[in-house]
Amino acid sequence: MQTRTAEATIKGYYYQFDTSILKLLELQSDTDSITVEGIEDIDIITATETTTVQCKYLSKPRFINSVMREPISLMLDHFVNPTTPSNLQYILYAHFENEITGNEPTIDLQKLKEILKYYENNIEKHYEIEKGITDEQLDSFLSQFKLIFGTEFYLQQKQVSDKLKTVFNCSDFEADTYFYNNALRVIIDKSINHDISQRQISRNDFISAIDCRRKLFNQWYINLRSKKEYLKQIEQNLKSTTILNPAKTKIIIIDNHILSANNSKLPFQLLIENLIAKYYKINNSLRDAKPLSIVLDCDSFQLQDYKRQLICNEIVFNDGFEHINFSSSIYNKEPIINTTKNGNKISKTSYLYKVRYIFTINYLSLLA
Repeated sequence: MQTRTAEATIKGYYYQFDTSILKLLELQSDTDSITVEGIEDIDIITATETTTVQCKYLSKPRFINSVMREPISLMLDHFVNPTTPSNLQYILYAHFENEITGNEPTIDLQKLKEILKYYENNIEKHYEIEKGITDEQLDSFLSQFKLIFGTEFYLQQKQVSDKLKTVFNCSDFEADTYFYNNALRVIIDKSINHDISQRQISRNDFISAIDCRRKLFNQWYINLRSKKEYLKQIEQNLKSTTILNPAKTKIIIIDNHILSANNSKLPFQLLIENLIAKYYKINNSLRDAKPLSIVLDCDSFQLQDYKRQLICNEIVFNDGFEHINFSSSIYNKEPIINTTKNGNKISKTSYLYKVRYIFTINYLSLLA
């Protein structure tokens, strides 16, 4: 029960974050803005009016008065406050499992009083009477109040992604991985700021803040999507770009963290053998295939040990004689190959891949 409650709470936060992102992207003017955690969850400020939105992601199947009492009571309390701006609009954006946007019930004076009615020790009570709120005030509140049934969690995320694709003219992958990730970071950072003035952001500033494709994959996104799904998206994106086509030059940099990790299940020579089998397999690769260039983030002593392992396993490579006197011309020479009888595939090659270590790498020579 506690786990489900925690999951529902986290989902509710994300639902509010997604709604904030969507509201920002839907603003008509670049100077229009929102405040996160303002009067309500989201305050929308334009040149003509301010709208305050309370978000509720509820597990209830249908609209029921008891669930609506608290959020509407809070809005009503704010409305009757003498310092409340007269043009303030109130929106309760509430999702129920089996309710759809556009199918909201009409909330008139009678319905509002039904929502505000409750029982305590089997005694009927009326919130508006206890607070001394008149029918005229209730009617005025209703003229500035609107109930909207919220979109389902994943459908709303799809709406956010589609909006990001439109704004940035980008692919599904870019919208979901780069821009949505950054948008979450910006909204979360705003929501935890103690100073309310720092929780406000204009549409223009928001677009500028999230328009950064080099931002690192942040922990909030990992929690929401899972690392497995993220890696799957990376794989799909790489395939769509065709950069792994065997006929294209490919450089793979293996970081020191990978080299120094516990690799007992996939030792270095087996990793190299797998890469060769994937992209430059004898009797399988077409004659225009190019051998990989492997760049290792290690020192020269470690590199010699790796080369020793490869030589012992008869994995032939080209390193441009970097430990004797590096020759870029030798390093960049295409391998001498023999082909199968039909001339289409490689049957024999002078080397299977190229290798260098990162401390002496010359990227221009690699890309020559």
